[in-house]
Amino acid sequence: MPDALKEFSKRWNKKSGEIAFDPTDARLAPVPVSLDMPAVDMILGGGVPRGRITVVVGQESSGKTLLSQLIIAAAQRRGGTCIFIDNERTFDERWFRLTGVDTNSERLLVLRPTTLEQTFDAACDALVSVQPDVLVLDSIAALVPQDMLKKDMEDKDFRGLAARKITEGVKKLTQFNRGTAVVLINQLRIDMGVKFGNPETMPGGRGLRHAASLIIRTRQGKWLTTASEGEGDALDSVDDEKEARRIGFLLRLRTEKSKVTVPYQTCDLKFYFTGEVDPLGSLVHLALQRGVIVEPVKAYFELPGVTSKVHGRAAVEELLRDNEELRTRIIEAVKER
Repeated sequence: MPDALKEFSKRWNKKSGEIAFDPTDARLAPVPVSLDMPAVDMILGGGVPRGRITVVVGQESSGKTLLSQLIIAAAQRRGGTCIFIDNERTFDERWFRLTGVDTNSERLLVLRPTTLEQTFDAACDALVSVQPDVLVLDSIAALVPQDMLKKDMEDKDFRGLAARKITEGVKKLTQFNRGTAVVLINQLRIDMGVKFGNPETMPGGRGLRHAASLIIRTRQGKWLTTASEGEGDALDSVDDEKEARRIGFLLRLRTEKSKVTVPYQTCDLKFYFTGEVDPLGSLVHLALQRGVIVEPVKAYFELPGVTSKVHGRAAVEELLRDNEELRTRIIEAVKER
């Protein structure tokens, strides 16, 4: 670094705190929170980024909170501490434990603030004083400004008030964040004034979209049933058999914005109501998308290094589960694509 830059950096760091950094400083790019699911980590750019804001958005019952639980559980497996801000008042300890979250008070803190202002004040304080590995806010759409609680809805038109305050709050979160993976859950709304194009929008204004480094869209895919799992092709399962019992669903993830990797990537994740997640189904799905695994004939698959075709996705997943070398080879090939 030239002497002038060194002197400038030293002067401003002494004057205003540590604000000048070497581009290679690890604090500028902290290690993301890996979900331990190769396909999901790949479309997210290695995992959920720390020091940045991630927005998880989707329709009702599409797996938004479920994804945040998987993120929390992944951080805790590495010894991390997490904070869950429950504005929707839907926290269920049993369900969280079922999905792998450690609900011990030393590993997870649940906050239930009343107002929008209180929520962001508590979140910013936590980012500075606690510095958790993951902070989840569930949800942006449930935030209520203090003015709306104090007065009757008929007294004043509150349109736009929440969006303005959310924009201000997100700005504060960005400035106070020093290495926490901040996950903001949001809902989808239909803009009635849109006649052409996609009418879906999310609360919080455009400022929230600008502040987010990663926006993940969740969708609930096809149901996983006892019949489909028995037939061994869960990703193509159908729920038209009345006798079949639903045992899970496909959680479909799509990155609609990403400042850390290529956006608009998708993968399907099998989730079972027992709390189990099968990462191999998402790996096979992504490998098919990128041409690493080929399906020349329906339900018959060609895998790199395997001489004969494999019949059925379930058989492919089972082969990858038993053959670590083949699994590693496919993961590396998918990364290269």
